[in-house]
Amino acid sequence: MKRISAGAVKFQFWFTEFVQAMGMANDNDDFTVLRQQILAENTFHASSHARLITTTGVVLRRVGSLTPAMRALFDQIDPVNQRIMNLIAIMNTEQLMYAFMYDVFRPELILGDRQIEAYEMAAFFKKLPLTHKEAAHWTEETLRRLQSTVAQYLRRAQIVKDYKDTLVVENYLLDERLADRLREENHLDYLAILTGRTS
Repeated sequence: MKRISAGAVKFQFWFTEFVQAMGMANDNDDFTVLRQQILAENTFHASSHARLITTTGVVLRRVGSLTPAMRALFDQIDPVNQRIMNLIAIMNTEQLMYAFMYDVFRPELILGDRQIEAYEMAAFFKKLPLTHKEAAHWTEETLRRLQSTVAQYLRRAQIVKDYKDTLVVENYLLDERLADRLREENHLDYLAILTGRTS
């Protein structure tokens, strides 16, 4: 089982930065050069150099987790699917987010409930120390902040909306070209997460 990290408490969805980095990577896929350029020019307009370093590292890691074929598809899909591709990149690089999407989000689509209740979110984080020993020492504050981060990722991806204490899954349509790319890259698990089906 892959290790999970609490590092996401410091991260955001960073979609604007992701779009910029995707465009830059299409022109030059040397990520060392891209990193130097972004840091030198403050491409992401970060409020501090420390923040810029963090954002650049995370966003480039997300972009780099996608295959060249996946990256080439980015400009051909609509903004909702572009946000979903960013979410895919987050799942690629943050095992905690992948685990949440597979264990909590996917069943909502399969069972047709399409509502992530507050108790379901809380239950996922409560059982983390049982399935991932590295989470055993996380504080209640860390777990609370991670829960907030995960919910924020889903909102920024525009695949859920808030209704009282519930996250309701939006009626989005996964672009068939993106679905085909996931199949070709043997990511039927991601297809199940995003559509509730594996074919």
